Amino acid sequence: MLLNSYHKIKHVCVQAIIQPDHLQYLKVFSHPRSGTHFLEAFIGRNFYKDIDLSVQSHQWGHWANREDNAKGNPYGKLFGSHIYPGRFLRKITYPSIYIYRDGRAVAASLWKTRNFIHPRYQGISFSEFLRLKIDWLGAPSVRWESSMNIAQHWENHVLGWKRIAESNENIVIVNFEEIKLNPYQVYRNIFLKFFQEQSVLLKESEVDYVEDPVGLLPNKAEREAWREIFTEEDIAYFNSSLKIDIYADA
Repeated sequence: MLLNSYHKIKHVCVQAIIQPDHLQYLKVFSHPRSGTHFLEAFIGRNFYKDIDLSVQSHQWGHWANREDNAKGNPYGKLFGSHIYPGRFLRKITYPSIYIYRDGRAVAASLWKTRNFIHPRYQGISFSEFLRLKIDWLGAPSVRWESSMNIAQHWENHVLGWKRIAESNENIVIVNFEEIKLNPYQVYRNIFLKFFQEQSVLLKESEVDYVEDPVGLLPNKAEREAWREIFTEEDIAYFNSSLKIDIYADA
């Protein structure tokens, strides 16, 4: 039953990716809690100024812990999805960006977001959360009996999208931390890739760098905020869960 339910959800998601709504706009994809709303606001304010990109209220959160977002999303027409990567992503034929973030920051943000965890685990410590096998795939809304912890899910999600992007020129990979460090360079790269034929390059002083909190229950948008939550044992466990030792010196 669960497998059939997942395949039905995946079919709907894949069809939405192949033929998305609001195709005239650049689409943003990501792993949950990777700066999705931040990038949507960054793109919306700098490339679609004075255009209504809003979507109405919708549900969000864990499949067993859904909540209504009555405010909607002011840049929702830019959202692609959080879908788990697969070969079907090769069918993306429209301008798209995949944003990824330090996996430790992603794990910390998921734990702090109250309705991204099954109600039975409410109140667990971060160390316990880090060691759980997650019960979703792609996004907390998609029920799935996974063999992965959050570190493994994040790594597979990011690496899978990166592999697809290598052979699909419609997909550009953007790093959240890089936007924070060099926002104008990232703005310029997006402009040159997708917008130079229909808009004018803004000066560095003219770019909106989205310094106000945006998104669903926004956490600190700081590069090293995850260090306030991780113990040394947690860092070691997270690193040991990965196939690629990218944080050996962190």
